[in-house]
Amino acid sequence: MVNTDIKVWLTGGAGNTNPNLSLGGVTSATEAGETLHALFDYITPEEAAAGDTEYRAVDIKNTHLAETLYGAVLYISSQTSSDDTSFAVAYDTGTQSVANENTAPSAPALTFSIASTKATGIVLGDMAPSVKKRVWVKWIVSAGAVKMLNDTAKFKVEGGVAA
Repeated sequence: MVNTDIKVWLTGGAGNTNPNLSLGGVTSATEAGETLHALFDYITPEEAAAGDTEYRAVDIKNTHLAETLYGAVLYISSQTSSDDTSFAVAYDTGTQSVANENTAPSAPALTFSIASTKATGIVLGDMAPSVKKRVWVKWIVSAGAVKMLNDTAKFKVEGGVAA
């Protein structure tokens, strides 16, 4: 198993190709990425002035044909590069959806984490071949945020394989 065997997929219906509509429900057939702008659009001046919190649901899938990823853990490998934004992740054991990108998932309510290491990350458990885990990503933009052209962030899933 290699890192590229763990893939990120949009949600929002099997045919959804728009990251802005990755708001839960059915897994999309479209692969996404683990980076900030693979999931979120750029913030408008109006959103930066007022502040904004947005959510995306993605499914993490083990695409290896035979190997299980044991003890999978989710964490933020690179927090946002702007002092005015932050990135958080949560594990959802269901497939809830939300009405729009500004609505927090609430059925059940989730606990978002800014854990930055595997040791402090969110335990997803074992991921056998084809197993998916639903993850919500939250991007917070503080009111009065200064424009930053290349704000970046990234989350990561790590685990181990049988020897």
